[in-house]
Amino acid sequence: MNQETILIVGAAGNNGTAAIEALVNRNGSHIKVRAGVRSADKAAQLKTRFPAIEAVLFNLDEPATLKAAFAGVSKVYIIPGNVENRAQHAKNAIDAAVAAGTVRQVVLLSVVGAEWEAILFAKQFREAEKYLEASGLPWTHLRTIWFQDNFFGWADGIKNGTLYFGIRDGKLAPLNVKDIGEAASVILTTDGHTGKAYNLTGPELLSGNDIAAIFARVTGHAVDYVSPDENSTYESLTSAGWPVWQAKGLLELFEVFASNQAAVVTPDGEALLGRPLTRLEDYINANKEAFI
Repeated sequence: MNQETILIVGAAGNNGTAAIEALVNRNGSHIKVRAGVRSADKAAQLKTRFPAIEAVLFNLDEPATLKAAFAGVSKVYIIPGNVENRAQHAKNAIDAAVAAGTVRQVVLLSVVGAEWEAILFAKQFREAEKYLEASGLPWTHLRTIWFQDNFFGWADGIKNGTLYFGIRDGKLAPLNVKDIGEAASVILTTDGHTGKAYNLTGPELLSGNDIAAIFARVTGHAVDYVSPDENSTYESLTSAGWPVWQAKGLLELFEVFASNQAAVVTPDGEALLGRPLTRLEDYINANKEAFI
């Protein structure tokens, strides 16, 4: 069997490492995982953790640096970063995939609701989706929702007994990043996914009060739920170093959750993985030291 090379664009982040881990655990010697990162330090870290992979350096702001990384690649998983020009980053990767002439599949990490283009994050990802669809490459969109892992950013408040999360009485189904990585590995290593958009959510709808109660049960101390107003959330985010564009984008996303526009549990993840997806309480239990 000929060896095929899968390139992960944006490999150093949580979603990238989850995909690498899933691919390494899933496949034998017929798969070579090539991890695309921006810095030599990140490349070295990935090689230490996953010795069998190949790490390559490129800068998505400089398309000329992409050519070598895409040489001989058969499949690409594009994970756009948390940058304002992430759609352009994805476009640059797609152009490089077209130019390589060997790519038979591109999987794009996106967001649930991208097709509606109703908020900033959706517009950014849908711009990338449409560009991929028009590229002539076989494509799959892997649309995801709020990550369970994001709650590490709220750990300080939770440790002090309060979950500040501005979704009022709305509900959402937080999704586990390792589950996303496993879903990506399935799409990249099995047939039948071309031209499809998969919508992945967690397995259960939770309100802010539900989430706070989970943290209370796991940590053993009281955790109250508080939904701050938009101004308070914005000031908190920007004072913590969030760029203005990203803070405003998160406020839009929180309003989607608050108004129950994303209050859905989809079957796509369980269908891809052949098992139930990870519950938030199980994830927090596995990482409870971060919240105590």
